[in-house]
Amino acid sequence: MNTPVHDFLESYAASNPERCHMPGNKGVSHPFDITEIAGAVEIIGESERNAAELFGAKRTLYSCSGATLAVFAMLSFCANRRVTAFRNSHRSLIDAAVLLGFEIDWVYPQDDLNVRVNRETAAVFVTNIDCYGQTRDIKAIFEVCREKNVPLLADNAHGAYLVFTDAHPLKLGAYMTADSAHKTLPALTGAAYLHISNGADARRAEFAEKGFALFGTSSPSYLILDSLDLCNIHIFDEKKRAETAFKAVASLKAELTGFGYSLAKTDALRVTVDANAYGYTGGDFSKALENRGVICEMFDDRRVVLLFSTVTEEKNALRVLTAMRGVPQKNAIVPDGEPAVISRAVMPPREAFFSRAKKVPLSEAAGRVCGEIIAPAPPGVPLVAPGETVTDETVELLKKHGIYGLKLVDQH
Repeated sequence: MNTPVHDFLESYAASNPERCHMPGNKGVSHPFDITEIAGAVEIIGESERNAAELFGAKRTLYSCSGATLAVFAMLSFCANRRVTAFRNSHRSLIDAAVLLGFEIDWVYPQDDLNVRVNRETAAVFVTNIDCYGQTRDIKAIFEVCREKNVPLLADNAHGAYLVFTDAHPLKLGAYMTADSAHKTLPALTGAAYLHISNGADARRAEFAEKGFALFGTSSPSYLILDSLDLCNIHIFDEKKRAETAFKAVASLKAELTGFGYSLAKTDALRVTVDANAYGYTGGDFSKALENRGVICEMFDDRRVVLLFSTVTEEKNALRVLTAMRGVPQKNAIVPDGEPAVISRAVMPPREAFFSRAKKVPLSEAAGRVCGEIIAPAPPGVPLVAPGETVTDETVELLKKHGIYGLKLVDQH
């Protein structure tokens, strides 16, 4: 498989021309940093076609603005309609609802997806792997979508590495997927894909492509594009390396469990540790690891998440194992229960977001309508969204996250 973007950038840098074009660094600090000069545009399409072949997509579009841009683009055909989505969705779904004017029918764990999908549903939106490594049964969800004749859109930001397996959402029936290459593949931050399946109709695919032009930058980063181009070689040539990474992380999980750690059941490239069970808050355990040379992906009051990638080696897993063996175990902490919040929308997200709003103390918020998105990152999952009624349970949940004020829609 060729690397058209990388080859062009190498050739251009080697020719050492006088760069009378953007960017202003003129190649001094970053020789591969160019703009869309002659010959530099068509190579992107060629590289995207390589990626589409590797992922089994009809069309793949590169994003230099992460999976968020891909999420916006694939939801473009849902403008001013209704989308059924699982509540653990990233805030980019809410942002898209504000921009595109669609409303959301939320699916909670106790809900029957069949009931939540009806003739008004433009698409079902699912997060395939969340920040904690929890997965969804995409195949089962797709069966519901197929029965209802509704497209399934997958936020696969944390699962681009599934291209090495049979479990990528495209292979399980997803209509479109948003994949972050930079999370679990060896690409630069901001590198992502929008994959459009072979089953997608031309009209919806066209909306997705227009969405890229509408929401994306007109000045793509060739450094990021170069990293996506080289990712194609990694996927094409280095399956054994990826399998080594999967085995290394699986072995690490087994060793940690045997050592006494309580781990959540997660996907192949995450280790999610119950820090409370080991006697620590998530923050304290993260600091203990940092002191031993290991920086975690994220933590909350209870858990710590360690993220690996398809270039992880046994030596990396061993270093983590050594560090975690060095953290002394303490008496377990009994975690506080988190209030169960069922959010009910009384106003469309777009209308609420652009309504006149006023910041008020949380003590005055119950019973009123939220006017902003509150989604602490990571994981970036909304605690409350524009247009939703703030309940007593919502107030308690926000307090647990250190939030004591909220923008509320001024309905007077």
